[in-house]
Amino acid sequence: MTYKDHIQRLLKYLFWGMLIALVLLLFISWVLSVYVDGVQGLLTTRGIRWMCVNIVPNFASVHIAKLMLGLMAISVLRESGILRAFRSHISLKQRRALQITGVSVVVVLILFSLLLLLPDPVLLSAFGTLHNSAFSKGLFGLLACLAIIIGNVYGYTSGRFTTMRDFMQAHASLFAAIPNYFVMLFIASQFLNCLDYTGILPLLGDDGTVLYVLKGFLYNGTLLLYILLAL
Repeated sequence: MTYKDHIQRLLKYLFWGMLIALVLLLFISWVLSVYVDGVQGLLTTRGIRWMCVNIVPNFASVHIAKLMLGLMAISVLRESGILRAFRSHISLKQRRALQITGVSVVVVLILFSLLLLLPDPVLLSAFGTLHNSAFSKGLFGLLACLAIIIGNVYGYTSGRFTTMRDFMQAHASLFAAIPNYFVMLFIASQFLNCLDYTGILPLLGDDGTVLYVLKGFLYNGTLLLYILLAL
């Protein structure tokens, strides 16, 4: 059995585990709301109204835009072939493509360094610090765009991308490879937000750590597993 088989089995268990946990949460929160102050029951009148109103907001809390930008960046890197260029024998054309890509990265990094180091730097905060600056707030987007630039430059110079269709498909290839992730993401968002709404975790002495860890695992951990399957 390969590692991909193990990942698929784990993802199947996670999916069914989340569905079962969500159903159990409906009834457990309802029973606890009757006997314990501070618990919001999901099957009470108020809880049912909350669930109906927040189906879309719960899903929107996942930061879909950031997720999709990250997937675009990984898609371009994968389709350009640059990820495989470092683990196999490469041709002269690929070596030149790597050199051109390296120069492009250096140029981009120099430009951003100038925006951070020159007098009155545009990307720093009003106090001249990285904290709460445009750079720190936009770091994820900047890194994703840098990855997209790297993938596109290498893909074009190595001959992988020759037409506009190649460019467009390269940015979206990973979406087609992991469609099940978005279904799991929807279930996870409903479960985690319902769990937060019930108020059960604070009664158990949790200060938000458990919910934070669960979000990191169910949102980002499962995404990593799906990406490993697609690569």
